[in-house]
Amino acid sequence: MKHGQVLVLVVLALGALLAVVGLALDSSRIYQTRRVLQNAADAAALAGAVELASNPNTTQGQIWQKVASYLQANGADPTSARAWLMRRGTVLVEISQSNSTAPPPPSANRVAVLAVRTIPILFAGFLGHRESKVQARAVASVGSLRLVGPRNNVVPMAVHYEVVREAQEGDTLILWDGYQVTVQPQNDSARNYYGETGNPYSGWLNLAWIHNSTDESREIDPSHSQANVKDWIWNGNPYPIIAGTLSIPPNPPATDGDFLMGDPGIRASGLQPLEVKRQQLIAQGQRPIFFFLVFDRFFDRSGMSQLFPNHGNFPNSTYFHAVGFVAVEVTEVQWQGSARGGKYVKGKFVRWVQTGSLNEASGSLGGTLAVKAVTLTE
Repeated sequence: MKHGQVLVLVVLALGALLAVVGLALDSSRIYQTRRVLQNAADAAALAGAVELASNPNTTQGQIWQKVASYLQANGADPTSARAWLMRRGTVLVEISQSNSTAPPPPSANRVAVLAVRTIPILFAGFLGHRESKVQARAVASVGSLRLVGPRNNVVPMAVHYEVVREAQEGDTLILWDGYQVTVQPQNDSARNYYGETGNPYSGWLNLAWIHNSTDESREIDPSHSQANVKDWIWNGNPYPIIAGTLSIPPNPPATDGDFLMGDPGIRASGLQPLEVKRQQLIAQGQRPIFFFLVFDRFFDRSGMSQLFPNHGNFPNSTYFHAVGFVAVEVTEVQWQGSARGGKYVKGKFVRWVQTGSLNEASGSLGGTLAVKAVTLTE
């Protein structure tokens, strides 16, 4: 082979090699850009969802501003981005670049964000492409919280969904020693719920014996002691708690979610450690906010055996079906006084949002008061 022919082959090979290297470099830049945009879109969608869930007076413009600020903070240009409010898979309204003071549609439960960036193509121009548009999309959903993990500020107390379904943020909740529950609105007369053993509006829970039709690993201790109660209040729930489907009579009872062993009313012996924990949080500069379980029904041993005929023995007399959680800032605990009516837990309902799994079957539990979860669904 002549020297000139070899030189031609080398030049051709070098050109091909440069083209391959150039394509690899362009692909790498596109990949890195898409990763940056995806992180930005994820953060922005979650921020918009938190705004939607946590601010009852928010507007479409405010949600967009929250989305835009998180896009910019994470390396994406909000001026080239788009965002929408959705109900599941249906777009309700576009909020891109919005300054609207209109509220979000009442049924909106998702925030979708599309981040876009156009980057120049440095080495693949010979293919006719001088630039590439890179996109990343994220959707964050809002719903009632499905699961509270272990060692959270869950107190072993439950309230009936009827107590919280019409309550508003800032209303006062009082659980009395006995079977009475009071909700005191800020500008209205108090609503009293007078329960009894067979129809309780509150319950004291055993957080160490929790039945779930798909997992019996938390059925640990049917005879919990005062030491258990103190530990649960001071250090949080020992096991995760899972909310199930809200079922209202005459509908048949749901069998999903957790059924927690317990007793109607409140357990006065747990009030003193709750007051100690409350004071401890205040001394640490924290708000004394606790999760209270919400139940729709409670069952005796016979009722549980009918719901779960293959389970075997249910060791206690009553069980509460978890359907959600409410957050209460405890303001007062009276642990001394008469046996019935002189002891109580008092606090204010607060709006609470956190990342976590959604309870898609929670229905309208607690309206705006149910503890909300936000999560990325796309």
